Amino acid sequence: MLRFTCPSCEKKLAAKEEMVGRIGKCPNCGQPIRVAVEAAEATSIPLDEADPNAQVLPAGEEHLPFFHRPERLDRDSHYLICDKTHLVAAWENNGNGWMLKTTSGLIPAKRNRDKLPNEGEFQLVELKFSLTPEGKRLTGITSYKLASRWALNVLDQGDDAILERIVGPGSLNREQKFAVRQVLKSHFMRPVWENATAVLEYLS
Repeated sequence: MLRFTCPSCEKKLAAKEEMVGRIGKCPNCGQPIRVAVEAAEATSIPLDEADPNAQVLPAGEEHLPFFHRPERLDRDSHYLICDKTHLVAAWENNGNGWMLKTTSGLIPAKRNRDKLPNEGEFQLVELKFSLTPEGKRLTGITSYKLASRWALNVLDQGDDAILERIVGPGSLNREQKFAVRQVLKSHFMRPVWENATAVLEYLS
């Protein structure tokens, strides 16, 4: 993996060697960057030249699975939405749709539209699971950055509507990682996640 720094926001990034010469967007600030051959330096380039499929990741996340923007929620995955510090909403394939986190527990977004925040810094987190002979197991994690305004207003409009509010790959801060760890520990039995080494290392 090549490691370099975004010339716009100075975020430490990583990219596979085949990314040299290609153009992608910084997952932190969204600015287009090109990974150059010389010392794997990144250079700013015009916005309309950016390749939306280029896989530039925050340093430390390069060993985790990377997923392009999905067209629909994976029915085998569990999804979370975090603001800068806390869990805001959750979704799993149980027919209840998106659920909002409140001090009294989870409540349906469909019946509580007035509680949907209009703006904020939100990350959509996908926890990937697979069925094995031993049962359900955590296999990966990815995050997507959501639009800062009106993103969560679609949670009452159907399960997949939130995907239209993705603006780029995401990156979790310390508080968000803690929130995800708490969900894993409180919602899933230990055997489901205890052997997902790469995911647990990232979240710790």
